[in-house]
Parts: sequence; C-alpha cells; structure tokens
Amino acid sequence: MEQNGILPGRTEGKATIRVRSLEPHSAEFTSEQIGTIADIAERYGSGQVHVSARQTIEIADIERSAIKEVFVLLNGNGLYAGSSGHFMRNVMACSRWCLYNVFPLSDLARKLNNLYAEQKLPGKTDISLSGCGFSCTRSRTSDIGIIAQATIEVNADKCTECTLCVREPLGCQVEAITLSDHSVSVDGDRCIQCGYCTNVCKFSSLVLKGTSFAIFIGGSGGITPKEGLIWKSVASEQDVVDEIAGLLKCYSSVAQKGERIGSVIERLGLDSLTEVNHG
Repeated sequence: MEQNGILPGRTEGKATIRVRSLEPHSAEFTSEQIGTIADIAERYGSGQVHVSARQTIEIADIERSAIKEVFVLLNGNGLYAGSSGHFMRNVMACSRWCLYNVFPLSDLARKLNNLYAEQKLPGKTDISLSGCGFSCTRSRTSDIGIIAQATIEVNADKCTECTLCVREPLGCQVEAITLSDHSVSVDGDRCIQCGYCTNVCKFSSLVLKGTSFAIFIGGSGGITPKEGLIWKSVASEQDVVDEIAGLLKCYSSVAQKGERIGSVIERLGLDSLTEVNHG
C-alpha cells in the first residue's frame, strides 16, 4: 500500500521519510523544527538529511520499525511526512523575503498544502508559486504554476531621470525601461511585470497600480521538460484557490491512471478541461 512521504530505502528494512512543514509556514522551517529534524537524523537515521527540489527534507536510513515513533516527534512540531507517489507534491513558493516579489506567496502555499497534503490524484501533480515573473520556483514547468504579476502605472511627467530604475544593481533586469528628456517609458513586450521598478522609483513616476495572478497548466520538468499553457489570469489569492480546486476536480474526473495534466491536455485538448471545469 502506497504511503504518503515514505520512500523505499536503499537498505532492506529501512526507509526515507520525506518531511514538510505545514505549521507555521509552508517551505519554511523554524529553528525548533530544524533541531527536531537533526535529532531524528542522528538518533534514527544516518545523521544526514537532503533538501529536495520541492522544498521538503528527506531523512534517510530510518528503520521501518521506528517510523511510528518518528512520526510522533515530527507531528508534535508541525512536521509531516508527505509529497510522494500519486499524492499531491509539496506546494512550493519562493522566499517571502525576496526583493522582487510582486506579492509574497508563502502563505498561499501553506493554505494549499493544508488543503491537499493528503489528496491522492491520478498521476504526479505539482503546484509551484512564483512571486514574480523570474519564476525561480519553475512555475512554467509545473502541472499548475502561479506567477504574481504587477500592473504598472507610468507617470512620465514625474520622472527626474535619476536613473535608479535603469542603473545597476537596482535597475530593470530585462531592460524594459527607457529614460529620455526627463521622461520614462516601459516596453510592454520586454516587461515581465515583476513590479520591482515601483520599489526603486522615489518620485512616483513608476507606481504599482495592482496585482494579478497568471495560472499556467500542463507543464513538466524531468527528462522531457515542457512549458505549461496559460490558463487564465485572476485577481486574488482566493480566485487562485478556487481555480485550482476546479482544475484538480476536473483532472481527477478525466485523467487515466498515471496521466499528468499535460498528458490530459495532449489527449483531450485544453477545451476539455474548460468544459468539465465550468460545465
């Protein structure tokens, strides 16, 4: 029987436990939690741990006979095994401290993990949240990817040509901003809507007018990486939660065993998800 977060060990009678933090934060661990993980690794495992690509921690070489005892220690500190097999993978988000965040998404990741940590799906499913268009969490190559976007208001007449928005190290990273004659313009084709320029500008020439969330679906990494398709753009975190709920319900109803969202789209087309989701 498949057990969420318990992986076969390389030595007979042992297992690797994949651990995630559901309390107090997803993708973030308190110093107390880190201490608990270290103690478990020393007492029950090899003394070493591995940080996975999806922001979980793997504790290897745990005796299977000790797994229940280890769970008691983990659960008492807001730590839970999970994110393996056909169970929902750990929902990951970029750091809430990143200066480029249009909108920090760690709390949304926490909410989604608490909703879906124990949900079993037809195939491997990952959700990645990015606070800006740089997409450090690989949102474009996940089954469901969310990217926060900024709507920028340009007040060209307020520009003093201080050059902060174009000069290293704080200037636009994609060279979308042009200054001329005490005026500023933004190239819409180059702009990735990260909104960082609005943090840099001191004269309200570039102002954050609003935020939205672009939803991508059907992407994948691994041996055959594939970029996801844009599903839609929504206005709020709650809209994101609602859309993900609909997509997962739809995916579960039409997918074959082992089939990921991208494969469903290839087999049935994007419109089939739309029809089921809103039918």
